[in-house]
Amino acid sequence: MGTDEFTKLFQYMTKRFDSADQKLENTATKQDIDQILKRLNSIEKQLEISDDERLVMGHQLDRVNRWVKAVADKIDYTLTV
Repeated sequence: MGTDEFTKLFQYMTKRFDSADQKLENTATKQDIDQILKRLNSIEKQLEISDDERLVMGHQLDRVNRWVKAVADKIDYTLTV
């Protein structure tokens, strides 16, 4: 193999390795993925809490509505919507 051929091969290999390095630099690391998963778990937990709170508030509103209707019946008042 002559010097010219070796130089061409070296340049080609350098270009290929540089291309591979650039692709590897753009990939997510395990730490990046772990951070994303932790954030998603945090969001999921917040949604669960929000769902639970809405459920409790719904029950509380139902109870208040029953009380209001009971009071209205006792004082002979007709509720209108």
